[in-house]
Amino acid sequence: MKRSRELAAIGAAMVIATTLVASGPASGAEEGRGKPSEPSLTGSAKMLRKDGQDVRFTFDARGLFPESKGRFRVSHAGEGFSAYFQGRVDCLVVGGPVAVVTGIVEDTNVPELKDRRVGMTVYDHGRQDRVGYSWGPDPDNKQIVPPCLSAAPFERVETGDFKAVEWFPPGSGIS
Repeated sequence: MKRSRELAAIGAAMVIATTLVASGPASGAEEGRGKPSEPSLTGSAKMLRKDGQDVRFTFDARGLFPESKGRFRVSHAGEGFSAYFQGRVDCLVVGGPVAVVTGIVEDTNVPELKDRRVGMTVYDHGRQDRVGYSWGPDPDNKQIVPPCLSAAPFERVETGDFKAVEWFPPGSGIS
């Protein structure tokens, strides 16, 4: 009886050890990647549009406001139209899995958007990401999007993926 208990204990220990080894490190920091040194939002995705419209977003944004930098691109094509704009990031804020990015449109085929600030929000939820945005043609410039503000992420991603990385400066009191 004592021998079977010893064998059972050894077997249980082996199962636990095998499980721990197979599961690998618990975090990216343990794998040698270290902790992030700035917030970021990267990736590209196509939105889910049942009517066949092709709406795509691409982000490569880094840095904590007011030192945020990077690029963004948005394209939207449907039956009989095609629009795009791209520009430079002027604000990025990431809290948990949600990133808000704003930027100034530098290149577009929609004249009303040239030199305007646009806002986009990304909810990084694995392969079920969502995107929201704030803009629209406004020739009188009455509806200005302020830095670091955008709409709730209401559109679903069909293909692609975004990665939002949260970071706040040490000693900021934000964790």
